[in-house]
Amino acid sequence: MRVPAIVLALSAAMGGTASIAANSGQPTANTVMRAVEVSLPAGASTFPPGRGADLANQQCVMCHSVDMVMRQPPLSFDTWKAEVAKMRTVYGAPLPPEQIDDIARYLTTINGK
Repeated sequence: MRVPAIVLALSAAMGGTASIAANSGQPTANTVMRAVEVSLPAGASTFPPGRGADLANQQCVMCHSVDMVMRQPPLSFDTWKAEVAKMRTVYGAPLPPEQIDDIARYLTTINGK
């Protein structure tokens, strides 16, 4: 009688782990994905007017929202220049090097110290 009790215990344990794995929340072959619609709050779509705004709208908004940039702490020209250069060299932004100073100058004008 001992053997059937052990077999029963092992079977129950294995069935228990299978049900835990099945309910883990991870997608399986039978998972059905559905599209969802999300409404995001409206934000500023362009930078404030000024010398360099067109360039910032052309180069920065392809990756960043205007609101995200405007919420950065006020930075000096040298710090903005380093940040803009980093977008090009580290993250691969398609930004010509000769535009770095102009964008940094504009960002310093609208959000600098």
